Amino acid sequence: MLRPAFTQQLADHLLSGESVNLHAPHGRGRRQTLEDLLSLISDVQVQKIDLKREQNKWGYWLKKTLTLSGQVIVILHNIEHMTSHQREAFNDLKQFTVLSVSEQVMNDPNMLEIEIPKIT
Repeated sequence: MLRPAFTQQLADHLLSGESVNLHAPHGRGRRQTLEDLLSLISDVQVQKIDLKREQNKWGYWLKKTLTLSGQVIVILHNIEHMTSHQREAFNDLKQFTVLSVSEQVMNDPNMLEIEIPKIT
């Protein structure tokens, strides 16, 4: 695990129901952080989509996700690639705990902003 203490804190926020925008510049380890995180939240339902690489799966992914109940963590990787149509659906996803992953701060008052720290 790349940053065990940081990743555990992130998992704790999400498992307590707090939505988070995880951000960092390119090359800081966002993808690895997500992989590490998934091992810590394996006891809950997770719906993940990479908006840069999986745009063609959005409709199916959204339809499937909105049918879920209970504790669900929705992970939107590369959220800066979200289309205007997807932005409209974003409010529907806020019924779940949302982890957005991006290169930039979202400034969403309903989400905790956390920057991935540099490895020193």
